[in-house]
Amino acid sequence: MITKRVFGRQFRLRPCELTNAIIRYVVAVIAKKTGIKIHCIVAMSNHWHVCLTDPEGRISEFTRDCHAFIARAVNAAHGDFESLWSNEQTSHVTCVEPEDLVRKIAYAMANPVAAYLVAHGKNWPGVRTCWPAKPMIVKRPQRFFRGGKNGGQWPDTACLEMSRPPGYDEMSDDQLAEKIADAIKEREQMFRNRARKEGKRFLGRRAVLDQSRHASPHTREPRFKPSPRVACINKWRRIEKLQADKQWRADYKRALERWRAGDRTVVFPPGTYQMRVLHGVRCAEAQAQTT
Repeated sequence: MITKRVFGRQFRLRPCELTNAIIRYVVAVIAKKTGIKIHCIVAMSNHWHVCLTDPEGRISEFTRDCHAFIARAVNAAHGDFESLWSNEQTSHVTCVEPEDLVRKIAYAMANPVAAYLVAHGKNWPGVRTCWPAKPMIVKRPQRFFRGGKNGGQWPDTACLEMSRPPGYDEMSDDQLAEKIADAIKEREQMFRNRARKEGKRFLGRRAVLDQSRHASPHTREPRFKPSPRVACINKWRRIEKLQADKQWRADYKRALERWRAGDRTVVFPPGTYQMRVLHGVRCAEAQAQTT
């Protein structure tokens, strides 16, 4: 699951017809270009979540291009000129097991309820969809994106398609869809119960749409908290994954040192991106990773 926040926590992704169209269109185009399989996408007013699988090891391109083009297009649409996204690093959380990915999908889909914005996620006026939603044909938004007639390469339409999450091979599509729906309902109900217990009210769909794009939450954001990189409910699998990541960093460091020393035969560990793209280094074979 990737997460990216808006600069200053401002509501500059506040739902509206044009902003929603920009997000859907950019994700559809870039996902097709990079081979990314989208399982879930939720765009809140000041951040977004995408649950995905990266079969070709191109998640760096996906996040780079999605964030760049969404920012430019949204700024152009609303007459803004400053940075849209926060300068903090994009959060990448690797889901070790299929169950962990389902939990992250439920987390993202229930976000509008968890933030006490709408009582039911289905009422969120922004982008909020997950598998098994039907493919959506999105027209190229007006302004910013240039089509072929104007010397650009942006297609007239793009298909935003949700892919079935990996794992659960013993389940049919209907069974897995029901499991995901139940996880979302359970999480949303938890926050409705909490709101009732604490006497809190949901802001409501209309009030969300009426918010200023340059406003921000009144609550203070926790600072200096560790940013998780692994999601795994199984303690031992989580430890195993963290140890594997530590070993990867050590292998990469050794390979980089050898390359800097002039050894062009060195093989970098799978998952190496920048050195492979910029310098054409050799990399070990990689298996598909779920993020």
